[in-house]
Amino acid sequence: MGNAAGTSGTGRENSRASINAAKIVEVTGDLPAMPHIAALAMEKLSNPNSMPKDIHQLLTKDQSLAARVLKVANSPYYGASRSISTLRDAILFMGFDSIRSLIMTAVMKGMFSSTSLSEKLLWEHSIGCGVAAKHIAALVGVLTSEEAFLAGLMHDIGKVVLFLRAPEVMREIMQEAYNEGADFYSVELERLGFTHCDVGQKVAEKWRFSLQIEDAIASHHNPELATTAHELSYIVSLANSLCHKLEIGPTRRPDLVLDELPSVRELKIREDSLAEILETVKEAIQAENTAL
Repeated sequence: MGNAAGTSGTGRENSRASINAAKIVEVTGDLPAMPHIAALAMEKLSNPNSMPKDIHQLLTKDQSLAARVLKVANSPYYGASRSISTLRDAILFMGFDSIRSLIMTAVMKGMFSSTSLSEKLLWEHSIGCGVAAKHIAALVGVLTSEEAFLAGLMHDIGKVVLFLRAPEVMREIMQEAYNEGADFYSVELERLGFTHCDVGQKVAEKWRFSLQIEDAIASHHNPELATTAHELSYIVSLANSLCHKLEIGPTRRPDLVLDELPSVRELKIREDSLAEILETVKEAIQAENTAL
């Protein structure tokens, strides 16, 4: 699907995810499919012969999804420069790349059905990471900002799925990370034998995202292990760390020294640029709290 989806990751070798595939299925059951209309729209968006009217016709078949897309398009954190009053305007004004991100944001938002603190924290972290990744990509200039936004938004999709399918154990892990400052990734590995990165990689594969986004989701905690998305994995890793420093989500590390992160060195980002991105993400999350 262009930058955001395309060749399936079925052929990608990921020994750890493969080893833990049985455990993942045991805990989560069958991984969720992307909502039908959203999947069709994403497929249409990847077709160079598609017209805006084709996307509009599809999205109007799912009023809930269409409403969320329109709401996201008008959200301050997404950065639209004018008010968008209709779905048709959103498709024409935003363009196909942006609509792809809007659809996935709407799908993600729809997966957060409760108003619990855990889901609120995860949603804020997902959005914050997407916004941060988008700005980092624009700064570094190595790939499209929409692709980075989508990878950042989706990086913790494994956590979302685990919360849907194994809520009790995930709440325990969340509490340990949020209240005791434990490392979420390490606690997952200890409790489950795999992590949200493994689950997320499987979801990205099932949803037919590009190998680059699949790889970034799988390796955002260990970007040096990325096989096909070196820069994107470091961008998502840094975006994740920025949200940790800003205390956006269940992991709070306000004392994190960003200049010492491998991702900052790898991407060659200056201190003043980091401060600017931090402020942008902070403002975006504040806007999101009132917008959605």
